[in-house]
Amino acid sequence: MIITAKSRFLLYLVFFAYTQVASAQDVTFSQPWENRTYYNPAFVGLQEGQLNTLMTYRKLWPNFPGNFSNIHVSVDLKAHNNYGLGLYAISSDEGGGFLKSNTVGMSYSWRGYFSRERNIYFQLGVKGSFSDERLDFNKYVYSGNLHEIYGNIFTTTTPNNINEKQNYWDFGAGFMTYIPWERHDREFMHNYIGFSVSHLTRPKDNLMEEDSRIPMKIGLQWQAYLRTTVYSLDKKSSLYIAPGVFFENQGEKLLSSSSFNNIMVGTDLITDPFFGGIWYSSQLLNSSKENYKALTFKLGLKLNSNNKTLEYRLAYSYDMSLGNLVKSTEGSHEISFNIAYKFNARYKYNIFSF
Repeated sequence: MIITAKSRFLLYLVFFAYTQVASAQDVTFSQPWENRTYYNPAFVGLQEGQLNTLMTYRKLWPNFPGNFSNIHVSVDLKAHNNYGLGLYAISSDEGGGFLKSNTVGMSYSWRGYFSRERNIYFQLGVKGSFSDERLDFNKYVYSGNLHEIYGNIFTTTTPNNINEKQNYWDFGAGFMTYIPWERHDREFMHNYIGFSVSHLTRPKDNLMEEDSRIPMKIGLQWQAYLRTTVYSLDKKSSLYIAPGVFFENQGEKLLSSSSFNNIMVGTDLITDPFFGGIWYSSQLLNSSKENYKALTFKLGLKLNSNNKTLEYRLAYSYDMSLGNLVKSTEGSHEISFNIAYKFNARYKYNIFSF
């Protein structure tokens, strides 16, 4: 790829994200609740007797040259016991192969109860992962590489003080609590509240400097489901309103002027078999007061098998950039596909009750 003015801006953007708060280390999804186990390991195994599989593909800024995309695949389950298990993998491509990263990890959660009678519980979660990241400066052709007659005949060299690859182990932890709320002896509201800490051990970031470490990140998550008196489109279940807030802060000094904030707030409307919503997101580098803002429009379809043991969820979302980046980026696209297998968790000898 020849470095044009737009390509050069893209290249600077990648390095800006990397050198300021290492935000390139962490993917941000437009559908946070669909990818909840990515944000907080305590969300692993929420539903007893359920095996969840998820694949999410995210395409950022299609109007930019090169490719900015992420793929997230996860599996988690909870049987008739107090713990949940999860596996996940994330693959990212930033700048058409300029920066590629692959991560595989495992999550574990443990459940305790504040009140078994009211089904108020909490879960503690931990996760560990291994990441491999690589830089490839050969993906770009600078003017100094070009011969006036023979074209691109000179090799691209990696700048000083930059390594072309690195790998590291990383760990995180989280807490969540589930609080149901009834009114007039009738289901009214479900609340899921979580807190997470990522990069607990602060692994070395050796792509830029040998002494640099990935900043720690904290996150707060809240998702609620409010049951209404209106029937869904299928005339079999109630219509639900699902507001939520997802907040992250990352930096050398958390919650300081030099840290990086990411917040998503919005609501979904669930009327089986369809669901959709509108969310607002803001990514702010506190020291510069400059941020990237977007509106996310989401639409999905939920279907069940005839025997109700399988549930399929397909969701698509579009990020509409706000401000000066509207024409430059053309927003972002994200699609997720989830299959939930519901097995008899209370049967003592089922194959998942280990």
